[in-house]
Amino acid sequence: MVNVQGINHITIRVSNIESSKTFYRNILGAKIVHKGNTDIYLDVGGVWLCLIEMVNAKPIDKNQIGVDHVAFTVSEEHFPKAVQLLREQKVEITRGPIQRGGGNTVSFIDPDRNVIEFFTGSLQERMKNWK
Repeated sequence: MVNVQGINHITIRVSNIESSKTFYRNILGAKIVHKGNTDIYLDVGGVWLCLIEMVNAKPIDKNQIGVDHVAFTVSEEHFPKAVQLLREQKVEITRGPIQRGGGNTVSFIDPDRNVIEFFTGSLQERMKNWK
């Protein structure tokens, strides 16, 4: 068994690096760490996020096997502001905002229809509420 210490980074394939960079900076507050020709490395609340531009790539069908979504923790007090920002920026919300699994949650999509979630709860709270 490997002693995993945590998530190192998340890589997301995107169709346009510039529009994705703008989205992740404006919505998630991402800070640019490095920008290459077809990739960009971002820091999102201490999470290393890499966007790789895939020209002519086709979106993944939501019924295919693979990663369903990426969820970021936001504080309970900041959650209403996060939802307001999504609405002001006309980001498509796919679920919520609702209370679910021990916290408030809202799911939305990035420019390439990758699903992102803001969640206020913890794993312990979710397990208390999961049936």
